[in-house]
Amino acid sequence: MRLMQKFRTDQEGSIAVETAAIMTVIALISIGVVDFGLAYARNMQLANAARAGMQYALVRKPVQGDYSGIIAAVEAAAPAAEDGSGRTVTATLYCECPDGTASDCTTTSDTDITCSDGTLRKAYLDVTISETYDLLLRYPAFSDSVNLSQTATARLN
Repeated sequence: MRLMQKFRTDQEGSIAVETAAIMTVIALISIGVVDFGLAYARNMQLANAARAGMQYALVRKPVQGDYSGIIAAVEAAAPAAEDGSGRTVTATLYCECPDGTASDCTTTSDTDITCSDGTLRKAYLDVTISETYDLLLRYPAFSDSVNLSQTATARLN
């Protein structure tokens, strides 16, 4: 009985217990912040790679739907892919008229590059890079990985 009363009134060592409880929470929050920061940094690297592909496309316009040089530029600028990241790089050319209607991009004759109102069609290129980023820890109510995707768009003419 005296031992129980001593435990209730004696406060020796209570700071160690409180510190252990708080440090566990702080450590978990810190790891979560680091994990989020690494995913955000990876997403910025993908954005830079998409922009590098777009810069390549602006200098060397895609001819006859050949996007291999653009895709190679994106892959060269992107960070090394992690195993199982499922990285995909796509380049898509599309055209539209000033009124927003879609136009065919595959034809190159002078009569086919104008819209019905006589204006020139606008050619756009989308360069997209996507991959799966695996999180450091498994968080409750979250999946084990995050899909990251970045797109760069530019008008070619």
